[in-house]
Amino acid sequence: MKKLHLRSMRSTISSALSFAMTLSMVVNTPLYAQTLNSQSTPLDHLKAAPRPVFKKGNTLLPLGQAHCGLSKDTYIELANYWGYGLPIQKDNLAQVAQANPGRYHLIASVGEVYRFYDNYDGRHPELPKLPLSTWLRNANGNIILNGGRPIVSPAAPDQAFQLIGDYYGKSIRQLEITAGQPIKLVQNQGESGLWVPLDNDPAQLYGQDPQVKADFTNSGLNDWFAYISRNKARQEGALKEKLFSNLQSRPVYSWYQEQYGTERGRWAGWSWYMFKYENFLNSLQKTIVSDYTSPEMYYNFHNSGWTGIEYNSAVPWDALTQALNNISGAISLGQKFTYPWVSMGWEDPGQPISSPDTFMGMMKTYYTAGAIGSVGGYFVCGGPLWEALNYNKPIGVTTPTLIKQLTIQGQAHALFSHLEEYLRKGDLLPGPNLHPYQSWTKVLPAMEFPAEGQTQQVQSRWGLITIPTVRVLARKISGEDRWLVTAWANVGSDRDVRVKIDNKLGTLTLRARKAGSVYVVKLVNGLVQQSLIDSDAMNPTKFLSP
Repeated sequence: MKKLHLRSMRSTISSALSFAMTLSMVVNTPLYAQTLNSQSTPLDHLKAAPRPVFKKGNTLLPLGQAHCGLSKDTYIELANYWGYGLPIQKDNLAQVAQANPGRYHLIASVGEVYRFYDNYDGRHPELPKLPLSTWLRNANGNIILNGGRPIVSPAAPDQAFQLIGDYYGKSIRQLEITAGQPIKLVQNQGESGLWVPLDNDPAQLYGQDPQVKADFTNSGLNDWFAYISRNKARQEGALKEKLFSNLQSRPVYSWYQEQYGTERGRWAGWSWYMFKYENFLNSLQKTIVSDYTSPEMYYNFHNSGWTGIEYNSAVPWDALTQALNNISGAISLGQKFTYPWVSMGWEDPGQPISSPDTFMGMMKTYYTAGAIGSVGGYFVCGGPLWEALNYNKPIGVTTPTLIKQLTIQGQAHALFSHLEEYLRKGDLLPGPNLHPYQSWTKVLPAMEFPAEGQTQQVQSRWGLITIPTVRVLARKISGEDRWLVTAWANVGSDRDVRVKIDNKLGTLTLRARKAGSVYVVKLVNGLVQQSLIDSDAMNPTKFLSP
């Protein structure tokens, strides 16, 4: 399966959108009376939603954003009440941070790095010149172009990426100085520089360059995919470290699409389309680039939504199965948390949008699996809808998808700020089954528990495939009889289900809801105590205290 890069995706999304699209509304009680009307703006819709209640002193990461823009006041509202970092490269928000010392977690972004690599011919004179050895060359020493663009060499020197890191680092450092406090998190939008071979034989593609071929021979590796991955980690790590050298401290770093693999093992050709995550860890299993895996989870985009299969490979292809593949593999390499880039969909022809409740259910299961934050992605970059979001213009009574999504992410984030102990001190339980993605990779546990009788069969190219209609995940506090259990009705209506998590607990009866149900289960004096934490599924912190 070919991956569609974020920048090319943005350029192909239609800008001719209608405000009259009928979108389902989040059913919630507003925090305060606010009547929505034809003149209501995106910020009005955000303010009409019930604000979540965060646990004071929690150490979850700030939520990030990756979209085409909101108004300054909307960014501030999200940072004030919804768990989001303040993106200080937007609309003089560094000055807002300066005026409110210590109030915000600051986020900076590294994007459009491909400009530096496209500058092989000096078309961007304002950018620093990279070494001539940055680009892949043929036997005659000429730069190899693919569709008019150069290819970054696996053997490109650290200096090339240090120049880029220094460029961004100096810019972000000036924002730190203005804001008067250090950056908390840096988002790197990725998708630039050395890339995966896609449909190309890597030995033929990169072996065109005699220097690369010699470097591969001397690398001690006999696997081109490992060689490419190790060098990608080296290059991105050099960029990051040079960027950090300009800053007051070491922020959390998230490089988009660094992952063990949501697709890894689903089919035999997976290694052509992703880097090998083990090469992004050093000999002590410490991360070289991102602090946490940063996979993509966009509804019905490179997946089948919340249920379904990939017809030809005859395995489940839903977003949670993919997420658990990445998480299971990362755990096997000593990495227990993740910081995914997520989306419930966007208004583009042929691109479905999730219902708000099932997106909430997915987010609750994702946090149970080990998410400690997320980046909200949304990719409508033109037309009246974008103008309304970016400039806070009237949009009417229908809540924009992006605002719905950002509030749901904030609500899920707030819920797990109260349950952080189960993330930090607990472990995701493997469940009784193996993960279905096992092609040319190691066998991993599924990291979920089957609910009794909650399956359906769907037709694949190779026959009927059984897939779950309820998803149950569980974490256990190390050394204690305390569990965090989440039940999500990813298919069908809310209903009671039976599931066995641990022999000590027997069979539990849980209410699986479309918006997810999060339970704390304890064993006290031999008796099972079971508490539903999010009694209001769509406003899950409604009855929780700071």
